[in-house]
Amino acid sequence: MRNFVISTVLILLSFLSASSYAWGPDGHRVGGEIAWQYLNPEVREEVTRLLAIKGEPSLAEAGTWADRMRSNSSYDWVAPLHYINLPVQWNGYRKQRDCPKQGCILEAINTYQRQLADTTLSDAQRAEALLLLVHFVEDIHQPMHTGLREDRGGNDVEVQFYGFTTNLHALWDVFLPAGFVSDWQQYSRAQPANITASQRTEWLQATPEQWAKESHQLAHANAYPKQAALGEDYYLKNREVVALRLQQAGVRLAGIINSAFAGGGK
Repeated sequence: MRNFVISTVLILLSFLSASSYAWGPDGHRVGGEIAWQYLNPEVREEVTRLLAIKGEPSLAEAGTWADRMRSNSSYDWVAPLHYINLPVQWNGYRKQRDCPKQGCILEAINTYQRQLADTTLSDAQRAEALLLLVHFVEDIHQPMHTGLREDRGGNDVEVQFYGFTTNLHALWDVFLPAGFVSDWQQYSRAQPANITASQRTEWLQATPEQWAKESHQLAHANAYPKQAALGEDYYLKNREVVALRLQQAGVRLAGIINSAFAGGGK
């Protein structure tokens, strides 16, 4: 286990820049592929049609679009929508207090679900809403996307993972998932067998505000470390947390897309 994680870290460090993403590309792909398996058949057809407008081959790849647009200055306005900064002591979401004028992930999810559901909008508008919705539903399940403003959600917290220097946000985006997801397609397609009907029902009952609360609690109970040198203990403590959040992201993404196409997002 330790040797596999270390070799994965070395491979990833060879091509990752200092800038971290919301989940890594494979984390987003896992969430999208899990969601695809839970979409209603008629919804799959509509999703495929809208994705084709934007040149996206699958729901799994669609989850990486918002990060790919980071290099496009015309999408600079999207940057604040990937996260919400919350204090350690937080008593639930209040828009005026918690969401700045430039926006936040919770308002983005609500906005793009409504736009996806709104058939008076053009297909191009709804296609872009779908791409953003997919990404932000997946993002909010990564605990560091509800992290502290003071350290930019862990981006400014330097850690050593198995002796390799990274930051806390990147650790959760990329390195922890990579420790157990070697083939994202195989992994994600196996997940419905690991998700019980009762789990799925429970997860679908939660609101986006409750998703944020879950991530906030995990950020401070699990993610923020007591020391900078992290290794086997930290990985084993959080591996199942990351796996759970990827499962929940996929199930809830399917739920919110099914709801939007059924008119539930209006």
